[in-house]
Amino acid sequence: MSYEYPAEKFSTARQALVAPHAQGDLVAVVTAFHECRLGLHRMNRSKLDQTARGWIYALECFMSTEGFSDAGGESAWDLKAKTLSAEQKSEIGRLIDELARWFATNSL
Repeated sequence: MSYEYPAEKFSTARQALVAPHAQGDLVAVVTAFHECRLGLHRMNRSKLDQTARGWIYALECFMSTEGFSDAGGESAWDLKAKTLSAEQKSEIGRLIDELARWFATNSL
């Protein structure tokens, strides 16, 4: 099974978090979340190993916008990103890095 598309999307998400954004840290997180969502869209997760599924579950918990609603033109992810601590952002970066590496390695 080829994981080239998810590998590309998680690599782009990782770059979004690493590269400085002129619009700030919140834009970087929202951009990374968007890329992750694209990479996971319609994926058959039963084909993934338990470790990768665990990373995805943890990442999706961070990405969850339950309890956040669009307000004043801001997306739910914008609102969620504002609530994340430095430690949480660091963990999100680690999860994205692990998934980018996993998908790249398993795309061969």
